[in-house]
Amino acid sequence: MGDRDGGKDAIGDEAQSCRSAPSPSATAEAGAAVPEPMCLGAASANAGPNALDAPSENISRMSDPAGSLDIHLRRSASGLVCAIGSTRPIGAASAFIGLSPAEAAERLPLLYAICARAQAGACACALEQAQGVVPSATTRIRRQAAIAAETIREHLWRILLDWPALLGETPDRSGMAAVLGLSNRVLGLLDPAGDLFEPGAESAAASPQLGALVADLTELLTRRIYGASPESWLSEVAEASAFERWCRVSDTRAARLLRSLLDSGEASLGQTPVAPLPGMPDEELISCLSGSAAADFIARPTWRGHPCETSPFTRRLAMPLIASLVERHGPGLLPRLAAQLVEVAVRLRRLTPDPAGPDPDPPARPAGAAGLGLGRAPAARGQLVHLVRVDGGRVRDYRILAPTEWNFHPRGLVAQGLVALSGSSDTALRRQAELLITAIDPCVAFALTLS
Repeated sequence: MGDRDGGKDAIGDEAQSCRSAPSPSATAEAGAAVPEPMCLGAASANAGPNALDAPSENISRMSDPAGSLDIHLRRSASGLVCAIGSTRPIGAASAFIGLSPAEAAERLPLLYAICARAQAGACACALEQAQGVVPSATTRIRRQAAIAAETIREHLWRILLDWPALLGETPDRSGMAAVLGLSNRVLGLLDPAGDLFEPGAESAAASPQLGALVADLTELLTRRIYGASPESWLSEVAEASAFERWCRVSDTRAARLLRSLLDSGEASLGQTPVAPLPGMPDEELISCLSGSAAADFIARPTWRGHPCETSPFTRRLAMPLIASLVERHGPGLLPRLAAQLVEVAVRLRRLTPDPAGPDPDPPARPAGAAGLGLGRAPAARGQLVHLVRVDGGRVRDYRILAPTEWNFHPRGLVAQGLVALSGSSDTALRRQAELLITAIDPCVAFALTLS
């Protein structure tokens, strides 16, 4: 995420406000206290010993390293106007310059605690490419499983804590504590030595205990979220009518929130013309990340001149359920929240890697770029990209492009979705704005101000 553009080593009115913090990437034992959601978000759970689970204990501490977003929604004679400001430190990854690849990988979780495993996965991929290292199929599969476990945890923080709060219901803190405990144990089995994301790491076969933990997590999701096993639920709600029927008959907190959107006519709120982020060819992406305008691109990315979206919604857009919901409601609130439920169920499959399954393709080295590595990872909130240059055994430049910058671009998905809202009173407008931001989910603290 470096903002260095030169040098021989360079890769080239009365306002009401509401503040929220992101979900933690932090450890907690099952049964540990889970804090109250703060409007849309929550402070961290209790800390654990793993560096990849380093907590942020409150909004201030969360905001310091990761920055924050200031979202101002103002009424004008011509309609709503949205301004999004950011203090996210886009140059933080320059701290890795001068380190060895191993040292950079070790220091990464100290700077990037949110979605730490996705960050570590993109980092490992980039550093391995830069050094010509191809990790084993087992290591790649285990890394994918760890990122999936993290993504499930991040989505469930919103579904179990923030979704009920938006209905005025009690957040499911006990359920979330159980999720945290189970996910930490799953991650411990996937990465028992804590070295899974070290460049060139070799990984042993999965522990036989992993299946029992995944079964426990599946049972929890059945009771707390879906009202059926996640796999059965996916089969039962394969199109919009079936999904809406589930929303009306199920009594889980998740179903009640979605039912409220259908009953209030808010299922289609927040539609925008922002397109999904397409596949970005390596060479073109590297050029954007390494040219003279790289810092601006990282802070406010556009693809071929247009802001784009990268999110669980865009990842699942091709699935029949999400496509059917979009056909009925447009790319609004209901399809976006449904995509988070789908993503949890689908990612659950990744937690028990099949040793006889297909070998994931190793990442390709960017063409004609010795010492250059490009790593991508499907983080909870969208695609994460790392670009690194290694020369003489040292990191000479490092850039990170995060999904938050795409989705919260000043002309992007959230900005356009917010100005399309229809709340006539401040109370109604705030509720709609909170729903939309929850559906898109920033990874950092933010302040929502209405004037």
